[in-house]
Amino acid sequence: MYQFNNSFSKATVATLISLASVFAAVPALSQTAQAPAVESGVVPAPVLTREQQVGQEIAALLEAGGEATHEFIDFYAARDNQPIWAGDNRAILDLLTAIEQAPAHGLPLARYNTAAIETAWNGSGAPADIAALEVAAAMSYVQFAKDLTAGMLNPKSINREMNSEWRVPETATVLANVAAATDKQAFYKTLQPSSPEYELMLAEKRRLEKLVAANSEATLVPSGRTLRPGHNNARVVALRARLNFLGYEVDDLTSPEYDDGIIEAVKAFQADAGLNTDGLVGPKTLAAVNAGPEQHLKQVVVNLERLRWMNFDLGKRHIYVNIPDYTASVIDDGKPTLSFRVVVGTARNQTAEFSDVMTHMVINPSWNVPMSIASKEYLPKLLADPSTLARQNIQMRVRGSGQVVDSTAVDYTQYSTGNFPFVLRQLPGSNNALGRVKFMFPNKFNIYLHDTPSRSLFNRDARAFSHGCVRVQKPLELAYTLLAPQEADPQAKFDSILATRRETQVDLAEPIPVHLVYRTAFFDDSGEINYRADIYRRDKMVFDALVKAGVTIPGLDG
Repeated sequence: MYQFNNSFSKATVATLISLASVFAAVPALSQTAQAPAVESGVVPAPVLTREQQVGQEIAALLEAGGEATHEFIDFYAARDNQPIWAGDNRAILDLLTAIEQAPAHGLPLARYNTAAIETAWNGSGAPADIAALEVAAAMSYVQFAKDLTAGMLNPKSINREMNSEWRVPETATVLANVAAATDKQAFYKTLQPSSPEYELMLAEKRRLEKLVAANSEATLVPSGRTLRPGHNNARVVALRARLNFLGYEVDDLTSPEYDDGIIEAVKAFQADAGLNTDGLVGPKTLAAVNAGPEQHLKQVVVNLERLRWMNFDLGKRHIYVNIPDYTASVIDDGKPTLSFRVVVGTARNQTAEFSDVMTHMVINPSWNVPMSIASKEYLPKLLADPSTLARQNIQMRVRGSGQVVDSTAVDYTQYSTGNFPFVLRQLPGSNNALGRVKFMFPNKFNIYLHDTPSRSLFNRDARAFSHGCVRVQKPLELAYTLLAPQEADPQAKFDSILATRRETQVDLAEPIPVHLVYRTAFFDDSGEINYRADIYRRDKMVFDALVKAGVTIPGLDG
């Protein structure tokens, strides 16, 4: 599928308009000529109606446009090359009005070359001018509609861990839909994602833009030791002012005492920020409370683009994992029916963004230790203590032959990360790294959801500790929920298999879509905005790519 970039499309439209002026000078195409005199034995060429002349001009311009317009040719040919917009001033005005809303969505208006439409609109009204106007309108509209519907950027072009499928509609589909719309003004409003959250995010963008434009200044809380009950100092006064500015109820703005009232306000903020609600202002809470509207505005612009990437049917039932929120939910008919905390990959071993389909679970799983972990993490441990694998119930085999090796009888000093010749497999058991169950949606990243014996990590604010897979806080509840549609007593079924201690695959009768997303700004079920830390710096990558593509946000440096 061809995606024309802005600079190329501008040049192309300018060329087409220039070509249109040349075609206008060719009588056979552009003039309503008198029938030529009939010479003996010569059949006169038929006189074209104005409609036919316009059609010929459009066809000629599309052919002349090369790669930029080749996707338009068949669509227009099927409608006898008749215009959708040109010749109807109201239609052109409505189109321009719609495209001019691009900045409200965090999209660059210049990308859609409305100047080319206006230039062609001011033409003489000859068939060539009408054709130039139609082609300019069609090219601008298609780019705008695709960007607003599916996102302006291909996420895979930004970072290798960003693998959301870029579901850009076909050009012919985009044109057919608008051509069929009887009320185009209303139709243009349906191009944006239909998710209610998208409209809420637009409203949040407008709110933040007003704060940035007003150069709103509010007291920041100075850095220092963790604020806690019993403290009495000027930093508490600053905290009160900051929380009040952010919209949290604070009874006394002047008291330096860290009392019950400020504790409750801090807890409310922490809940909205996805932090542990301990009422203490440590480094993570301090960073979140001091975040300004400029930072949040950038996050909103980035997350509007992410919403456009996810503008497709996620599934009647699906699993939704928000990586920087460290949470996951089973969603049924648009509502969460089970939600839980998760542990995701570290900054070095990031959890990728992608969608796939869960097909089965494995109860009492074994763990095939990835080669990178075996050579980089277990080899140093074996050099220090050859009994490491035996204590962890890990079996060692020779790579290739599969021969089982006594891991305590090997001289590990002869091996390095580059020549470690063994394959490690942890057998099912209470200390297995995958716990009691893993949930499989086979993918090229080898990422899956699983239980873990390391339960204490779920109590942390930030939970980026894994090698990339997603550890689940409520693995048994998740298993019961997934088995419920196919088992009369899902818990009894699961528990009976678990009791065998044998590795067992259980297929799901109905595979379930799984979406691993990176949402640092989102609205919760109560309609409140939530912001999260950019743990992998992907917000910055997306924002920089948007700016490079022409996005500008008044009041922000870039």
